[in-house]
Amino acid sequence: MTPVALRLERLALRGFRNLEALDLSPGPRFNVLSGDNGQGKSNLLEAIFYLGALESFRLAAKDALIAHGAERAVIAGKLTAPPAPMTVKVALDRAKARSLALDDKRPRSRAAWIAAIQMVLFHPGDLALASGPPKARRELLDRILCEVDAGYAKTLADYDKALRSRNRLLKQEGADRRSITSYDELLATNGAVLGGARRKLVGELEPSTLDAFTKVAGRELPLEVRYQPRVEPTAEELRRALARSFEKDRARGFTAEGPHADDLSLTVRERRARHHASQGQHRMIVLSLKIAELTVIERRTGRVPILLLDDVSSELDATRNARLMSLLDELGAQVFVTTTQPELIRVAHHRVDFRVEAGRIARQGS
Repeated sequence: MTPVALRLERLALRGFRNLEALDLSPGPRFNVLSGDNGQGKSNLLEAIFYLGALESFRLAAKDALIAHGAERAVIAGKLTAPPAPMTVKVALDRAKARSLALDDKRPRSRAAWIAAIQMVLFHPGDLALASGPPKARRELLDRILCEVDAGYAKTLADYDKALRSRNRLLKQEGADRRSITSYDELLATNGAVLGGARRKLVGELEPSTLDAFTKVAGRELPLEVRYQPRVEPTAEELRRALARSFEKDRARGFTAEGPHADDLSLTVRERRARHHASQGQHRMIVLSLKIAELTVIERRTGRVPILLLDDVSSELDATRNARLMSLLDELGAQVFVTTTQPELIRVAHHRVDFRVEAGRIARQGS
């Protein structure tokens, strides 16, 4: 099956952050959003990302997304999404719960929505993937798997619910052992599914990450990408680990063993990238991981995700910038990229430029 690119054909915004009412028709390939800092470029990217992920990449609460003085924000879009076009609408209200509409109907679940709209995002905070603690790397794997498999999202939710319940009892004085360990089977069976799926995914991500790094950086890096489970992800091994650590878990008040403590190991010359790689290499590693994310989702779903790049060009020299844009051109994704200097975006064709000033967005050259 030949992959088909997901495209955002129209975007409508009302009452979102500092952005004025907007009806936008993006280009099918490269959309360059330029302007000074603080004008609303990242807010526009955040709105597009919200349509796919149903959350802010800045982890902002609902009220923070609604414009000052407004009671409601609406994000709506039309996407070309084989086998048929798709309309999506998110309404955020200060006084009511969020409402969602997928083709004018309430979606079956949040997982079904996320699996229908694939997006890949790079923003400056993602540098923590290479330089920070394991949590962000686990969340990367889980997000990819939720986009390609709605069943994974349910397993993850079931595991998290059981983990929260077990931890709550571990913190309670006098909670009996049988009540606490009643959650062990759920953690073991669901945890084995999570760990197995993550390990398989990392096996796909590694060659794509190394290939992207080489193409953009222009040289190879002795980088290894490995799934590093705290406990071997089988139900039997997880059962044993939970039983073995019970008394320590009770003393510390939380469950230490299981996939919630696993890591995506990034090593350079057999040393952790967070300690051994330079800041520039960190950026290149994370960017390569994001390109690998896109290629794996394409392979799994038959659709090329929308790619969102927030200020990716400021830290890349002209040569690497040109290589990056050439690689993205080959991948065929619809790209939205923000920058303060549009001349740094080294792509001359399939390009539409938008200028962002004080929340107003205007198409350039038209």
